[in-house]
Amino acid sequence: MITITPENINRLIALESEVNYDKPPLADAEPFKVIESEAPVIISAPHGARTFRNCNDQVWHEEDEYTAGMALLLGELCDVSVLATTCQNNDYDPNYTTDINVPYKRTLGDMIQRHHVRFVLDLHGAALYSPTLDTKQTIDFGLRQIGIQKTPSMKISHVKKLESLLADTANCDPSCFVVGRNKFPGAGTGTIISFSSNQRVFGSKKKVQAIQIEMKPQVRIANRFPTATLYKSCGAYQAKYENISHMAQSLAQFLEYLKSQE
Repeated sequence: MITITPENINRLIALESEVNYDKPPLADAEPFKVIESEAPVIISAPHGARTFRNCNDQVWHEEDEYTAGMALLLGELCDVSVLATTCQNNDYDPNYTTDINVPYKRTLGDMIQRHHVRFVLDLHGAALYSPTLDTKQTIDFGLRQIGIQKTPSMKISHVKKLESLLADTANCDPSCFVVGRNKFPGAGTGTIISFSSNQRVFGSKKKVQAIQIEMKPQVRIANRFPTATLYKSCGAYQAKYENISHMAQSLAQFLEYLKSQE
């Protein structure tokens, strides 16, 4: 079993330090990083840096700090594929646009087919005082469910497994791991989990299973960088080591669990 260590959290900070929240990539380069593995799981982090929603109001989606770093760390530790925005995307928001031909989604679809992917985990960051989440909630699982009649985008047995891993808070504050479902359902046609759920597992009639994981700062931001958008308005932020460790540990164990599923 993978055990998260202080060295792993230092590695998380180092990986995040390479993310260019507000700088586009070099000419002709894509604003995302791709790590490939033969494992049947992909971790996505479409909001690792700022993305342009390209609508009439010229709206930007600010970076979800440490979602790219967390995805890349887990990719290294668990040997799974990763697709993460690591530079400012001036052209589109991968989790908003309905255009399935944008490079991020084309790459994701190609990886799903080539590696026979069965599961996609899409990492996001919720605001510290998010009005969308319940007052005490710190983590949310989006399953594309608006109303109980809609089939979840990931089997509930798998969702319960992740919930149980997060609930085992022997070494950290349980109030920082209050989990809910579908406050951010990810049900829009442009979301990564909607795109993924419409893909079929290679050589099968089964659909790819996908989950959108929203995390508040107290379980993901190991050490805020001065380049972060919120640094300018809110200043420095550093979550407790044990919270970051438990979040990473739970996700790592969940990835190992998914890799063993048929």
